[in-house]
Amino acid sequence: MQRGNIVIFIIRVVVEVFFHVFYSFIINVKIQGVKKRPDLSIIIGTYKTRELVRKTLASVYRNTKKISIEIILIDDASKDGTFEMVKKDYPKIRVERNKINLGYSKTYNKGTKHAKGRYILHLNSDVFLTGNSKLDAAIQYMDENKKVGIVGCRVIKNNGKLDLPCRHALPSLRNVFFQMLNMYKLFPHIKSINYYMTYLNEKQITEVGGILGAFMLIRKSVFKDVGFLDENFYLYCEDTDFCYRTRRAGWKVVYFPRVSVKHIHGGTTQSFRIRALVMFHKGIYYYYKKHHSKNNSLLMNSFVYTGILVRFSLSVGADILLASGSFAKALLENLKLLSKKIPSVVKFTVVEKSI
Repeated sequence: MQRGNIVIFIIRVVVEVFFHVFYSFIINVKIQGVKKRPDLSIIIGTYKTRELVRKTLASVYRNTKKISIEIILIDDASKDGTFEMVKKDYPKIRVERNKINLGYSKTYNKGTKHAKGRYILHLNSDVFLTGNSKLDAAIQYMDENKKVGIVGCRVIKNNGKLDLPCRHALPSLRNVFFQMLNMYKLFPHIKSINYYMTYLNEKQITEVGGILGAFMLIRKSVFKDVGFLDENFYLYCEDTDFCYRTRRAGWKVVYFPRVSVKHIHGGTTQSFRIRALVMFHKGIYYYYKKHHSKNNSLLMNSFVYTGILVRFSLSVGADILLASGSFAKALLENLKLLSKKIPSVVKFTVVEKSI
């Protein structure tokens, strides 16, 4: 073999070895990148719920050992030490604090945009995972059912009963009207008027119209098709709107009761009840206006808007009566205690009335 050919041969060998090593390095980096990508990104928004979110986070870590997760927590300008507690006790969590209370949709959108997981879970700060919260089963179900865009779960209230909005039909004038009047309880098997779908077994996996935003497991690609939560919804009805848009885009929304969680209602809204009622009814108004008003007459729209206003007025009235009743009971108890401390020369008789 001539000297020139030997040199060419050596150069070829060196080049081939170099490209082989370089290619193997690139493939290895990609594989490691895939491995590092978490199965699930959990987004939690908080507002003055330090102790609740502490319990929520503890429950998440206890019940997610079979999957890889990342947690992104966005605090809505709380002044109760929530941000500081999470920063100190949970250093692996990505935590940010808004300068002002941005509201539910903007806060969860902000967290979602940071997410790296294959799936995104919007989780309320007052929702606790339990031994029945089989998130690995939910992810496996979505892996096997590629048309499923959103999965909700079996949400249990403090009294042990099903939180009915955790599975519901698409809202219509008919089923919402009968739901407001509780008439669906008299005719539970008439599907067209049963918004909460109570004719179904609560342990049955079912395709539904919508689920509760307190626990909303979302395939990441859904956001590319649908967009993020509508930020015109400050606190309520953003979940119903998102499910509606997801279904219109061709995805399925599924109630998956193999996952069960406990929901402490009002963890965020207890401190501003009247304002919460305002935002709830504003959400109903905006949802109807966005999706249904164009298909109905002016007369029908006026009827619906009047109904929303009447419902709001009745809700506020009932809340005020409830609050005044609690205040009266507390005042009565204080008077009874006070009367026991007053000298026997002066006697007070407290007449107790049923409230």
